[in-house]
Amino acid sequence: MSRRPALPGALAALVLGVCAASASAQEFSRYLACRGTITADDKVRDANAEFALRVNGRRALIQSSNVMPAGETMAYVPTPASYTMSYLLRPVGTKVLAVPGWFQNTVLVFFPNLRRLNQIRLSINRQTGALQGQLLNEEDELLGALAMQCTSQSDQEIAAPKI
Repeated sequence: MSRRPALPGALAALVLGVCAASASAQEFSRYLACRGTITADDKVRDANAEFALRVNGRRALIQSSNVMPAGETMAYVPTPASYTMSYLLRPVGTKVLAVPGWFQNTVLVFFPNLRRLNQIRLSINRQTGALQGQLLNEEDELLGALAMQCTSQSDQEIAAPKI
């Protein structure tokens, strides 16, 4: 019985391991840590958010935040002056009601909660790091305003997403 050398298999495993590591490291290219305030209902509270920006898909992952849904992704548009981000939440409430009567009609009813958050709009100045944002309801009325200062972080300072 002849034994085949294990070198080609080990070499292939090493190449695949290096490719997988470089692919996950390049998935997100910029990490931002933002600290500031949110003003809502005439009250000012501390706010924070950490974003991971993906260049190839123009998606921004909310890694952690006390005012935005962590784990969600927002579409963003980079310009030389700013990153503009937006996040649209799902529609609020729909119910299917069966109305008794001659025809046994089914009715789709929409119950909007006009005080509930519907979308988030952010703009981060790429030169100064100033974040300005709005939290809006379904009527595009302002529920809260964000004012934060963002700093660029390396992937060692803010852990890159593993998934």
